[in-house]
Amino acid sequence: MILKLSVNNQSVESSGITKDYKDALCEYVWNSFEANATAVAIDCIPNELTGSAEIVITDNGDGIAYDSLERTFGAFLDSQKNSRSLQIKTKANKGKGRFSCFSFASLAEWSTVTATPDGNIAYTISLENADKNQCDVSDPAPTTRSTGTRLIISGIDGICEDDVSFAQLEDTMLKAFAWYLYLNKDKKIVLTINGTELDYRKYINTDASVEKEILISRIPFKIALIVWNEKITENFSVYFLDEEGVVRSKDTTTFNRNTVNFNHSVFVTSPFFLGRDGITLKGKRVELDGQTALNEYDEDKKVLKELSKEIQDVIEESLHKHMAAQVDKAIARMEARDSFPTFPNDFYGALRKKDLVQVTKEIYRIQPRIFHNLKPIQEKSLLGFLNLLLSSEERENVLSIIDEIVQLSPKQREEFASVLKRTHLENIIATIRFIEDRYKVIEVLKTIVFDYAGYANERDHVQKIVEQHYWLFGEQYHLVTADKRMQKALEEYLYLLYGDKAPNPVLTPDEEELRRMDIFACAARNTEDANGSAIQENLVVELKAPKVVLTKAVLRQIEDYMDYVRKQPLFNSQYRRWKFIAVCSAVDDDVKARYDSQKSKGKKGLVAEIDNYEVYALTWDDVFQSFDLRHAFLLDKLKMDKEAIAAEIAQTAGDEKSKDTADALTALVAN
Repeated sequence: MILKLSVNNQSVESSGITKDYKDALCEYVWNSFEANATAVAIDCIPNELTGSAEIVITDNGDGIAYDSLERTFGAFLDSQKNSRSLQIKTKANKGKGRFSCFSFASLAEWSTVTATPDGNIAYTISLENADKNQCDVSDPAPTTRSTGTRLIISGIDGICEDDVSFAQLEDTMLKAFAWYLYLNKDKKIVLTINGTELDYRKYINTDASVEKEILISRIPFKIALIVWNEKITENFSVYFLDEEGVVRSKDTTTFNRNTVNFNHSVFVTSPFFLGRDGITLKGKRVELDGQTALNEYDEDKKVLKELSKEIQDVIEESLHKHMAAQVDKAIARMEARDSFPTFPNDFYGALRKKDLVQVTKEIYRIQPRIFHNLKPIQEKSLLGFLNLLLSSEERENVLSIIDEIVQLSPKQREEFASVLKRTHLENIIATIRFIEDRYKVIEVLKTIVFDYAGYANERDHVQKIVEQHYWLFGEQYHLVTADKRMQKALEEYLYLLYGDKAPNPVLTPDEEELRRMDIFACAARNTEDANGSAIQENLVVELKAPKVVLTKAVLRQIEDYMDYVRKQPLFNSQYRRWKFIAVCSAVDDDVKARYDSQKSKGKKGLVAEIDNYEVYALTWDDVFQSFDLRHAFLLDKLKMDKEAIAAEIAQTAGDEKSKDTADALTALVAN
């Protein structure tokens, strides 16, 4: 049977049919999916000269209905099918798709099996490039074969075997069908190219993509957020599909200008969209393809408003997770650019930095555009300003300032306010715990030094405590070693400074080398001298048993350490400053007389100073009083229960004084 087509060669050429063979193959694959196919195969049969003799597209769809040929093949620019392509045409291809191959081939033949009330029938349709105004249709014949269609494209010109390989077609097919395969994954739809299955996971981040089913006014909606692995050329849009999977209209999402590569599309499927071919979530009346959009009745407005909120929540939740994965990298880049303010190298400095980093992370998660394309000085200024606000009584105003910049949603406001309160509370709790732990160390040390002088010694008690709590002599020092010969201490000092590249210390023979250095600590970071020049500060502490008085002989021991270090070429740089401290329970009159000689320097406990070397003589009460003065403000503000701490220590000590009790007290604060 010859079926006349309402078309001529000239009208086909001027109808806008694709000239790209890849797009043409997509048209035929869409025809298969629109016929409800769950398995579609594209195969190339090469000729002897490596050209493509035939391209075959096979599917297991419903086939081409014989009684509708005049409406499908017979009417050019008027088709019953609707495109589902993500280049979303939201309209039928109007019969042009079947002519797509004629930009590169001369003959197309469809062998199809379709169902009828009387059983399945099979027939063929042949269409030639040279005579597009008619097609040859064979007589239908009964068959037991399953429904489906096999399209053979032959007479191919200008396309070789490699052009139809999986490597060449994969990208085009993924762009067109990845979303469709994902949305219909429960149907186990398969698209193969020369036997290799197309994997939508190469284009879609399935871990970040989300599906959610909801009811609005008893109407079911299925929301599918697809997050793409790569940037897509289309706007980030919401596509509205009816129950048959036909795209009725689309609207852009509110995240089209995001700067964090959150590439996404949203597909909403519902019977609500049937007959509503131009809806928008923005509350406007639109016109699409000559069809006037629905007049938005009150009930429709209510449904769309609720749907818009649900879509927004799904996108924001996924974006939040996406940002959680990105924010650590962003903070690391800020730190690498030295954008964060410099904090003191102590507990309080670490606490303030942690607070600033946590709040910065939350701001970045909520709206990364705040930090987008900032110049280094702008980023540094922004973080510095934020740090000042967080450290002041204006902390709560950070929320208002950010809200003014990016107009936070109610949910974002709630989350950000929670972060501000939570981090502030965490800092308070951490500070209370920190001060309590330190106060406990002070009380234990006081008890051992003053009440257990006859039972405690420097090595088993005092030194064990001090070597784990070197903050007693300065937050800026890191403990290097304890109770080792001077040479070993100096070796470890070099290792701390230089790591594995530390030079071998060349020490001069000296009797003082064999003296013990109970505590040797090194500055954790560079500091500055009186002229503002960078300098390395080091600390040497000599500890004695609680009953030992700080006499000239004890002081001479620490001065011997100083003299030894001064003689070593590796340690006598003018860019190093050394502090040597002797600590005992009391200081005799001879040592007190040395205080007067250094009084003009204004440094408590200083008894000697030579170049970059200083010697201090302190009592344990000096150490304890220094702690109280440094922490007086916090101790008062935090209303610490000192009596409860003292009671805990007294309970551990009990009534009997002995070395065992001193050991038990030491174990409270020294592991």
